[in-house]
Amino acid sequence: MMLNLQKSSLIAATIICLSIPVYASASASASNEQAAKPGGDATGRLNYRSFVEPAKNIPRMEQLDFWDGFSFFRDPWVASPSITRDRDGLGPLFNARSCKTCHADGGRGRPSKHGEIAEPALLFRFLQANASKGDSRYGGQLQPLAIRLSHEKLTKPVQGEAQVRVFYDEITGHYADGETYTLRKPRYEIENLAYGPLDKGTYLSARYAPAVYGMGLLDAIQETDLLSLEDINDANNDGISGKYNQVIDEVSGEKHIGRFGFKGLHSSLEQQVAGAFVNDIGITNPIFKDETCLVHQVACKQAASVDPDNVLDIPKKLHDLTVYMSQLIAPPPARDLQSSKSKQGQTLFYKLQCQQCHTPSFTTDTSYQVKALAGQTIWPYTDLALHDMGEGLADKGIENLALGSEWRTPPLWGIGLQRRVQGFSAFLHDGRARTIEEAVLWHGGEAQPHQRKFKSLTKQQRAALLYFLNQI
Repeated sequence: MMLNLQKSSLIAATIICLSIPVYASASASASNEQAAKPGGDATGRLNYRSFVEPAKNIPRMEQLDFWDGFSFFRDPWVASPSITRDRDGLGPLFNARSCKTCHADGGRGRPSKHGEIAEPALLFRFLQANASKGDSRYGGQLQPLAIRLSHEKLTKPVQGEAQVRVFYDEITGHYADGETYTLRKPRYEIENLAYGPLDKGTYLSARYAPAVYGMGLLDAIQETDLLSLEDINDANNDGISGKYNQVIDEVSGEKHIGRFGFKGLHSSLEQQVAGAFVNDIGITNPIFKDETCLVHQVACKQAASVDPDNVLDIPKKLHDLTVYMSQLIAPPPARDLQSSKSKQGQTLFYKLQCQQCHTPSFTTDTSYQVKALAGQTIWPYTDLALHDMGEGLADKGIENLALGSEWRTPPLWGIGLQRRVQGFSAFLHDGRARTIEEAVLWHGGEAQPHQRKFKSLTKQQRAALLYFLNQI
């Protein structure tokens, strides 16, 4: 993958000693002092109780809009009709009653436990092998919950589609120095299918809701800067062949790269928010105006017609306010980047070539619509591209250009704060990894050589690398 010399970065002196390539940011003298503010001037303050912090550089009056928008993220929605007109429209089918349910404190939702029904933060998509489509009876996403509504228009109650029980099988391995580790591989059993059996060839693909901080800054990266990193056929022979999904923008009708979602299915933050509203909470909005009820889900369609006003569940003004808030949830500052342990870990990060996918730095578009996010040097540690992560992490479906083993590189900023802020930690697209260490050990496919290098490190070196990752 051809890394843009204007965008990714590292400490030149360290890299010269290691005789590995220098990747400079917009300023060749980029330092850990800059990296300590991963969102540039839009970095939030350090808050050990929540990830929901507005960008520091927005005017005071705009902070009021931020917190107004946050109320629609935080508060639960109710079924329509209701006297709470700004908060009704839930369902008829849904996964959760609020955004906060799956993105607790702006981070990730509670992970699912072995043998139990999946927590709301673990969503499931229905995929077909070798085809980019969902299930004929259940659509593209499982919606396990349904509203309870008594109304003359309903001939029978609305039923949630099904539930999924989660199990984990343990896998034991060992490092080169003989120390052992244990990973857990998930498997899922679907129960109580309300609308008949799944189509032959339908598979479940789990998606563990990501943290939402910093998404506005990712939205502000210029598409040309991302495409400069694409190397589908590995023309430079470095073993990395990142590519971007191609998706239709629902507003403009134009095709753009997908930068949001674990498979890169949404091209903009606005569309990502709108998609979550309609698919996860059942809230129709200016972008997705139709309920998700399928033609044979009669009670669902009847319930959707109960609202006498027949209007969108969330009108454009409130939708825009929610999007604005989502843009301005700031990434937290980095912590201890100056200690010798952190610097050793940083050196190992580049020596293992982790930056080939986890691109450290970009400068956002100077003309981005939210001025506070424009022209900022940011440190998200992601290229937002799809990469082959191997069969161990693969599902069996195709989503646009994304194959089963291909996943979008997640940003790394703030990952070390998850347990401190939320009291739990889980990583990767399905939450299987309980620690950052386990997440690294699951890397396969293109990342297999890097994972092997990690396993060959000494215990002290592994600790230093993980310490650095916990600081960024």
